[in-house]
Parts: sequence; structure tokens; C-alpha cells
Amino acid sequence: MSLQGMHRRCVGAGSAIITASLVLGLGAVRPAVAQQPAPPPTSAPATSSDDTEEPPRYLDTVTVSATLSPSSVRETPGTISVIDAAAVERRLVESIADLVKFEPGVYVETNPTGVGLNGFNIRGIGGNRVMTQIDGVKTAEQYDFGPFNMHQIALDLDTLASAEIVRGAASSLYGSDALGGVVSFFTKDPTDYLRGRSVRVAGKAVFDGRTRGTSGNVVIAGGRDRAQASLFVSRGFGHALANRGTVRTEDATRTAPNDQDRTSTQVLGRLVVTPTPGQRLRGTVEVTDSDIDTHAFTSQGAVVSGPSVTQVSNVMARDRMRRQRYSIAHDLPGRGSLVGWHWNAYLQHTDQSQVINEVRAGATTIDREGSIDYSQHGFGAAVQARQAFTPAGGTLLMTYGAAVSRDRFDVLRDRTDVDAATGVVVPAPPTSPLPTKYFPLSDVTQSGAYVQGDLRIGAVRLLPGLRYDRFSLDADQDDRIYLDSFNPVPEDFSAGALSSKIGVTVDAGDRVTFHAQYAGGFRAPSYNAINSGFTNLQGRYTALPNPDLRAETSDSFEFGVRGGDRRLSLGATGFVNLYDDFIDLATLGVNPATGLLEFRNENLAAVTIRGVELQADAVVSDTLRLRASYAVIRGHDVSGDEDQPLTSIAPDQGAIGVQFDHASRRWGGEAVLRGAHGQSVDRVNAGDFTPSAYAVVDVTAWMQVQRDVVLRAGILNLTNATYYEWASVRGRAAADPAIARYTSPGISGVVSLGYGW
Repeated sequence: MSLQGMHRRCVGAGSAIITASLVLGLGAVRPAVAQQPAPPPTSAPATSSDDTEEPPRYLDTVTVSATLSPSSVRETPGTISVIDAAAVERRLVESIADLVKFEPGVYVETNPTGVGLNGFNIRGIGGNRVMTQIDGVKTAEQYDFGPFNMHQIALDLDTLASAEIVRGAASSLYGSDALGGVVSFFTKDPTDYLRGRSVRVAGKAVFDGRTRGTSGNVVIAGGRDRAQASLFVSRGFGHALANRGTVRTEDATRTAPNDQDRTSTQVLGRLVVTPTPGQRLRGTVEVTDSDIDTHAFTSQGAVVSGPSVTQVSNVMARDRMRRQRYSIAHDLPGRGSLVGWHWNAYLQHTDQSQVINEVRAGATTIDREGSIDYSQHGFGAAVQARQAFTPAGGTLLMTYGAAVSRDRFDVLRDRTDVDAATGVVVPAPPTSPLPTKYFPLSDVTQSGAYVQGDLRIGAVRLLPGLRYDRFSLDADQDDRIYLDSFNPVPEDFSAGALSSKIGVTVDAGDRVTFHAQYAGGFRAPSYNAINSGFTNLQGRYTALPNPDLRAETSDSFEFGVRGGDRRLSLGATGFVNLYDDFIDLATLGVNPATGLLEFRNENLAAVTIRGVELQADAVVSDTLRLRASYAVIRGHDVSGDEDQPLTSIAPDQGAIGVQFDHASRRWGGEAVLRGAHGQSVDRVNAGDFTPSAYAVVDVTAWMQVQRDVVLRAGILNLTNATYYEWASVRGRAAADPAIARYTSPGISGVVSLGYGW
């Protein structure tokens, strides 16, 4: 059975499981309860209405991403968070940053003055070192160059059935891009909407005060036992994320947000066919469009280039992202010792463009239009099988799998200058050829095969795993645009690696479980790091390729204990992650021959990240629940004589919350206090900004107005605190006079009204 198929049996709306996160997120979701019936359509989605049910514990939460087979958190090595649709609705989650804001040690990297959210960072490791996938299909890669940011994910979270976050290296199951962890999104099947009916229509409207945004969606689902189909359509409108900045100048001194208009559209269609018992065929079409129009006041002002001064005004930027995914997945029953097997295939296209129009007044007034077009088009397939054995004194489940994917990456940068007075196009100088590329046309092929054992003998569970991966880069040596941009002939690259893991859990009784895990990680250098190339003669700098880069590797160790009784659950995990040949952008200094400041991606010999994560969950009564979580993480580059801090590590974070659901299960609410310590000066580079400690209170409530109609409302940052999220200010200068531009929103309201959700 596939990862998604197993997940359906564990956390789908029609299943017996309602999931919860391990590093708790404080009441984010309900934990799993064996054999718990799904709530009827008219009940509120907060919890089961069976008052005689034993209070659930987060230790019983079921995950499939960590081991590729259903497994409770209690008996799974490593650290996993599981967040279900009920949590998304209860928390009024409107973005992937909202999704993880109660997960200490996990955040979403962001560009507050531009396109906004990007990829996930887990325990200080981010970007493409964290695999992000939707329904088992890897999302687009993250790409950043100057003001251009390539989104990893643009997903309407109302399509979400569940999300799982696997912390630490998972290369033994997922391959190269899982060096830092895995974030898996599972979208809803038609049965999640139907809830036992043959036809269902549902809809939802949302207002988010943080962006003055409105959104709405509608879903139509229908079918019976053999075939079901659903169509989800959403449309959203909004503006820039609010902050606490008050300066509204039209230059770099501005601290208020840039004026911005955002629109987004998502369509998700799914057909599920069950030809025979135990067999399921699932087809999915996903189309996502987003447009962001920005009046970039903060980019306006004087630009000094040698003896000349240019006044840049009226900077307008438009970012567009288009993603299409077509996938098919097939679960088949097993025979004999074969439990089941699965295959899937996909085709996806991601295109993003950025167009910037500006007026530049110097000796003459120029109307400039600059553009960047980036694309990633790819396809892939995978197969997986599971086989069960019964050796003497225990049980053994073997999982085998293989996967292959191929992606083509391309980029094009161009610019047109027009004399505003005459309308004549001003040709680019010979020293600045246009169009240009940051990397050549590149084809990347990745393949891998893995095997994992799951041996249970008495109170001991042993999980060894092994995977071999192969990475191949085929760069176009005849890419004329790249070559004409002062770049050398691009080089091909290939690398392979064997990644292993072994995990163990020991049940020391009804109340205590010990767990430990070693996991090896591997990540091949990216196509754009190997053949990076861009020269700005006016700015006097150049980015150089580095075909001699070595693959990154890691050794991760985790040790922990979980325990509790029917009312209280506790957990503590310590980890040490050791990275070799960590790739980072290095400054090489000024080349005396060219006079240009040179940058190049280099391997750092050694990086160490260590930390401790704590969680607690107390069921005070059938209506009241308390949760808490905390994370302390430290990281350093230990390559040289003196350790250097990793600025990707967030300050110590924690959260504590109380969740109440009335005995009638027709209304309830939640209050969460989340906060972070101030960042210490010895954990950042010299001169970097260090935000102060903060504490923020979020309060949400829900009420079932009538059959199938639920009203939800929340007040976020109830005390109107002024604070900085580390993701927004990481690496920014302490002397920046406009640092208030990166503050988080003050007190804000979020309201949703749903029919059938």
C-alpha cells in the first residue's frame, strides 16, 4: 500500500483516527483513538461525541511518513508532528507559516517585502534540504537570487486532510532532498467530503485581518462504493502582510509594508475508483495560479554608481506563479506474505516570472522593464511493496521501494530600457549582455532504491533501513545565452550515496517507552550551485560556478523517552546532527585581475546542530485539555579554529495552551501563549540584528450555528505585542534604520463561516 493509501486508513475523515502532533503545537489536533467512530456530518469537528470514550493521548497518534507504515508516535523512533484538518480549522490556519507556528524548531523562510513565504526550516536546516511533497509528489525546488524568490509550495490548506513533519535526516526512505527532514501534505479524497453521503456540496468564506484578505472556496463531491469524485475550487484576494511599521515614505526608509495586491486560484480534482476489494486507483489534477502586484516603495531612491547618481522612482513588480500537477496512484492487494504493493506516476510543470517596471532619472529619464522567467518541468514514478513474515518470537514487516524522477530547469533574465522623452530603445552596453542566465539549461535525474525492516520482538521494535541514491546533472554545454554572460562552459555532475538508519523503541511498561535512532543523510549539490554564473560589472561583483562541489552528508542521533497514563502524556528528545561538506555561499574577496568581488558556493568541512525538544499533554476533563511544548537548538560551523554560529537556528521557542469543548460539542475555544527567547549576540554574525524575547496570545472560538454550518473566529496577538519572528529578520543588520519593516502583525481578527466543513 502507498504512503498516501496507508495515510488514508489512518487519518482520513472516514477512518477511525484523528491525529495530533508530537512536538505538540498545543491542542492543534486530537490524538488517535483506536476504533473511534468518525463523527456524524452534523456534529462539530472538534472531537468525538462519545462521552464514555477514554480520554485520548498524543502518544496514540498514528504516523505513516516516518516509517512508511502505520505506527503510533509512542512506538516510533525519531520526532514526528501530525496535524490534521480539524487542527487547521480550529486554529484558523491560512498559510503554511500558520501551520507550524506552534511547532518549536520549525519555521517557514520568508521575504516579508516581496513574495512572502517560501520553504520550511527544520532544526536550522532549510531550503531544498527539506523535502516537501503533496500526495507523495515532490513540490518545486526553492530558488532565490537577489529579489527573485521561487515558491516551493502554494497550497490552499482547506484541501488538506493532514500534514506530517519528520524532523531530522530521512534520506534512507526519501533520498537526497530529505537531508533535514520531510514535510508531507495529504489532500482530501472524495470520501473526506462525502462523510457517508452519495452527494455533498460544501463551501467556506474567510476574512483575514492580517492581510485584509478575503477568500472563498466550494467543493462538490459525489459517488458510491466503486467510484467517487470531487472538485475543489478556491479564490483568494489580499494585500501585504501587516506589520507595526509607521513610516510611510516612498524610499528605503519606509517601515510600513509596500502596497501589494494578491490573488490566488486553486483547482483540485480527484477521481477514486475501487475496481475490486483492496484495490484503489486514484487520479488527481491540481492547478494553482497566484499573482502578486507590488508597489515597491522600499526599492525607490538614489542609486550611486561611480560618479553618476540615478534617481529610481515608481518601482512596480509583478510576480506570477503557475503550477500544474497530474498524478495517478494505484494500490493493489497482496498475496501470500505480500501485504500489498503500490505504484504511482506524475507529471508537473511550475513556471514563475517576475517583471519589474521602474523609472530611472539621471542624465536622461529611462523607463526600464526587467524580467526573470524560471521554470521547472518534470515527471517521475515510484513503486513500493510490503511483505510480512513471522520469525520465531516476533513479526517482521519488510518494505521495498524504488523511485526515479527527471526535471528540467531553466531561467532567463532580460531588460529593456526606453528613453522616456523619445520612446527609443536604449541598447544594453557590451559589458552587460542581455538576455542572460544565472545557470544553464539543466536536466537533473534522480533515482533510488530502498529497503526497510520492521522487527517486533516482545517489547522491542527495531527499524533498520538502507537506500542507494544516484544523482545526475546534464547541463547544456551549448547554452549560448549562458556562455555569452561571461560564464565558462558548464559542466555535468554525478554522485551516488548509500544512506542508512536504525531505530529502536523499548516499551518499559504501560507508561514508559524509550526510543533511539541513528540516521544517515545525503544531498547532492544543486544544479545552480554547480554552474552558478552571473556578473554585474556596474556592481563590481560576480557569482562563480563550482563543479568541484561534493555531496553533503550527515549523521543524526536521537535519544528520547515518552510516557504517561490515561490523563497525562510527556515526552523529551535530545538530538545531535553532524554535517560534513555542508554547502554555503562564500565570499572569496576581490580578484585583483578583474577588480570584481567574487562569490562561490563552497563546502564547509563540518557543521554541528544539537538540541532538546519537550512536550506535555494533560487531559484535565472530558471538556478541558492543556498542552505545552518547548525546543532549545544550537548550531555551529566547526570547520575552522573558532566555531561560527549558524544564523539559520531560531531562538529557544515554546508554547502552552488550553483547549475547551463544551459537553454538547456544539461550541468551544482555545487560547495559546507562544513565545521565544531573545536571540543572543553570540549566536549570530557580528553586526546582525538580535530580536528581543516575545510572548504572543492567540484566542480562537467556534460554534455550530445549525446543521452543517460552523462559525469560527479568532483574535491573534491579543495583547498587540510588537515582536520579530526570526524567519523575517535573520541576517539583517542591527544598524538597519528600517528594521521595524520586519515586525509581525499586531492585534488581528480572522473569521470563517463554513457550510459542510
